[in-house]
Amino acid sequence: MTSLDETDRQILAILARSGREPLKQLARAVGLSRSTLTARLRRLEREGFIQGYCAILSDSVSPRPNQAVLLVKLERTPAYGVVDAIRQIDEVIQCRSVAGDIDLVLDVAADAVETLNRVRDRVSTMSGVADVRTHMVLATNFRTVFS
Repeated sequence: MTSLDETDRQILAILARSGREPLKQLARAVGLSRSTLTARLRRLEREGFIQGYCAILSDSVSPRPNQAVLLVKLERTPAYGVVDAIRQIDEVIQCRSVAGDIDLVLDVAADAVETLNRVRDRVSTMSGVADVRTHMVLATNFRTVFS
């Protein structure tokens, strides 16, 4: 994986704010030709700096309106097998390793509360998991994209 230069960082910052920025405008903003920009974007994608493009939906139209945060305490760390198993659960939309009293923070989105409960049960019975605490999300007050 190559390192990022200042132009790469500018491209990523613009895309983080506006993933629908037309290539022509993006190229002009960073001082590149469209073909050079396209080559850089392909490299950034290939090397994993850009992992995808998506629309950020309002909670009111989400196909998975029921959300929860699961706080997972592991029996020991690192527990790569646990993270690999969690990755296979479609409803888990993000998994972060954290420092402190807990080890993993899972963001879960499901079509129904019953589905959230099944996800919680599945995670809590995984080998290597010591405890799971569940916090239902009542509202998303704001969401900020990185810039």
